Amino acid sequence: MKNFVKLAVILFAMQLLALPVSFAQKIKPADVPSEVSQAMDFQYPYVKVSAWQLESGVYIATFKDEGSVGKAYISPGGEWIRTTYDIKKDELPSVITEYVKANYPDFVISNSFLEEQENAPLHYMVEVKQEGIGFKPSQLSFSDKGELLSRTDPDNFKNPVEPKEEKIAENNPPKQNAEPKKTEKPAPVKAEPKPAKPEKEKPEKPEKVKPEPVVTDEQGNVAINESEVPETVKKALVKKVLHPQDLNWYEIDNQYVAKCVNADRTTAAYFSKEGVWDKTITALPEEAVTGPMLKHLNDFYKGFKFKTAIKETRADKNDKTLVEFYEKANYKAKIPTTVIFDKTGKLLRTIDANPEMVSSDIKGNEKDQLDKYYAKMNMSLDEKKNSAADIPENIQAVFKLKYPRVTNAEWVTNDDMNYEAHYYSARGKEICIISPIGNIVETRLQGKPENLSATIQSFLKKEHKGCKVLDYYSVKRIAEKLNLYKVTIQEKKSKEVIDLWFNMNGKPFNG
Repeated sequence: MKNFVKLAVILFAMQLLALPVSFAQKIKPADVPSEVSQAMDFQYPYVKVSAWQLESGVYIATFKDEGSVGKAYISPGGEWIRTTYDIKKDELPSVITEYVKANYPDFVISNSFLEEQENAPLHYMVEVKQEGIGFKPSQLSFSDKGELLSRTDPDNFKNPVEPKEEKIAENNPPKQNAEPKKTEKPAPVKAEPKPAKPEKEKPEKPEKVKPEPVVTDEQGNVAINESEVPETVKKALVKKVLHPQDLNWYEIDNQYVAKCVNADRTTAAYFSKEGVWDKTITALPEEAVTGPMLKHLNDFYKGFKFKTAIKETRADKNDKTLVEFYEKANYKAKIPTTVIFDKTGKLLRTIDANPEMVSSDIKGNEKDQLDKYYAKMNMSLDEKKNSAADIPENIQAVFKLKYPRVTNAEWVTNDDMNYEAHYYSARGKEICIISPIGNIVETRLQGKPENLSATIQSFLKKEHKGCKVLDYYSVKRIAEKLNLYKVTIQEKKSKEVIDLWFNMNGKPFNG
């Protein structure tokens, strides 16, 4: 008997070894093909890849985006396949967990994530299975609203909620020598009463349809119907705000703005018409003001009374935090002082207490304050930037003809008296340079320093040892028909900032 058991175990192990198993293999960034790294840079220009893996011939890049861990799957030829974002079970919409409870009782959610694919809306993927070893999971997909899209159960799956076949109870057989029942005389047929005249039906009064309430924000903008918001924009919101509550959409200054409550904080997320995220502003509690910001307030405004704080998270990484408070001398009069910090806590601007800035509705909620104080937050800190009104019409016309969908461009006049339009597309930050006579002379696409070619990195280590790469762009010079790389570095000792140019082979270029 013991020998039989041993033989059974050996045969089972051999069967397991014979099964096709696919393992993800960790690889170094240097071993990732340039087509793959460039595709990742193109798809997610603002994230940092923490690890690369190779599984079944597909490259997998692990990264963090807005606090969520994502995995991008890219083919060896540089084609983006899909991206998944890990979602905790307790962060799934309740409608999904309720579906699992109702249809898979005594099962557990073994895996859950958000999945993004080309030409498909962002959707949830959930795997459920019975507890124990050897059970294959059922795979379910849901829309971003929790509607079931697909359900795939493994072979030989027994549905736990199917009604069990009821056994038909066997009737007792009739007694054989039973006496036949006596035939009863039929009862006399009574005359049927004459039918009553049908009553005339009164027409039902149509129900009064109550008009939907008009929702407006503090600035008087009227909320639009969610059906008016493009799917690409709604898809972008799901990536930035996992579970928005009290969501209302607005169309403000050629942007779609989602105003909602997220994690008990009033939030407003801004997107372009094409679904490119621009910025998010969030009302912060007093305990969120920490570190260098709090130190500055305690050093220069001892005894201050906190009023409100707003954080602006931007696509260009120039994040800011606005803190508004009352100094001791202005507390009774409720005249606020405002300070603005960058993302490191460094002071950018101070707006001293001004009686004209006193709010007429001191009891306003956080949502009101987001709108009211955003103008302070958005004060330009770069004097080189120009408003669109300062740019000649012929220059704007050339740019509009080339990029008709771009609405968020910021203009700069450079040292060569050319006009630079800085904007964000699905690929990331781009720059279009136009000459004073209206010719596009150059375009640039921002890349990530860690994706520089090995040739350029080797040159920097040799010729500029210890330097820091601040920025780099892929550049197209239109008239010269040249494709170049522009790399901005800071020398280690002198702290001097230098622009270096390289051709597509990574060799230095002068000209």
